[in-house]
Amino acid sequence: MRERLNNDRKRLVMEWYELYYDDIYRFIFFMIGDRQCCEDLVHDTFVRAFTSMDRFENRSSVKTWLFGIAKYLVLDEIRKRKRKRLFSALRLSEEIPSSIDVEQAIENRDMVLQQLQNIQSLRPNYRLVITLSKIEECTNKEIAEILNWSESKVRKTLSRALLALRKMNVPEGGRGIESTF
Repeated sequence: MRERLNNDRKRLVMEWYELYYDDIYRFIFFMIGDRQCCEDLVHDTFVRAFTSMDRFENRSSVKTWLFGIAKYLVLDEIRKRKRKRLFSALRLSEEIPSSIDVEQAIENRDMVLQQLQNIQSLRPNYRLVITLSKIEECTNKEIAEILNWSESKVRKTLSRALLALRKMNVPEGGRGIESTF
């Protein structure tokens, strides 16, 4: 009986893996910026989902729950990196996943790299809301569920994060450039 239940759990987590791998990967990649670490954290997210399945109470969607697990793993990794200062923008240039066509990606490579560096330099909470809102296209309600915040806090934090990002995009001389967000 226990083995059958365990097999059912494995099957269910594998279904989630198939459905949500790309979303979780993209979220973690934009938060961390390191492909190898990202793959490890995606794996850890689904392992933790498997081991914590009994605590999933269906109060949110499975996707929201998985993002919540990934969020905690990412924040732990950010804390570790903050201590070690391992982030390297040079490695990003080879690994940016994008839905932009090749010509446009080549033309905008420097701008994209700069924006990723800017996002990486934001406070972790700002990074979270920008990544969930603008990259993962989650609604404020979904973000509030993932982060266990009120929707009002999500809106305020997102507004402040975007403002901080815009300030980083103002070149010397005071003329602002169009923000990609």
